[in-house]
Amino acid sequence: MRNSTTTKKLTIILEKSDGELYGRIDDPEFLYTTCGNDKNEVEKNLRNLIADFVKHEGKTSKRWNNVNAKELTFDFSYDLAAFFEIYDTVKITPIAKKAGVNESLLRQYVTGAKKASAVQAKKIESAVHQLGKELSMASIC
Repeated sequence: MRNSTTTKKLTIILEKSDGELYGRIDDPEFLYTTCGNDKNEVEKNLRNLIADFVKHEGKTSKRWNNVNAKELTFDFSYDLAAFFEIYDTVKITPIAKKAGVNESLLRQYVTGAKKASAVQAKKIESAVHQLGKELSMASIC
């Protein structure tokens, strides 16, 4: 009888610090963090860490047993610095205006000089989503 594998969808949390991009998965059993030059490299590195974890420590875990790292799918969550680096075509000024956040304050969030509260982060996220909806409805002739 062949063991079945489990496909999981995980969220990679991407953060930028000291000029590097870091990625982690928020799971009580998997506490690894990696870095990379871009989102794809971070994902690849985490996938490799997960494969090693499942092969060794994770094989006794009910949550991770039979997880195939190659078949994992990921969502991404970003801190503001990582978001504006990865999506560098998105500009701070229009997002600040849409969010009703002071542009200078948003720049401080992006540089890490200040940390956005959960309420401020949600306002900024909503502004990004609103811009995405507007762009998806644009027709170019």
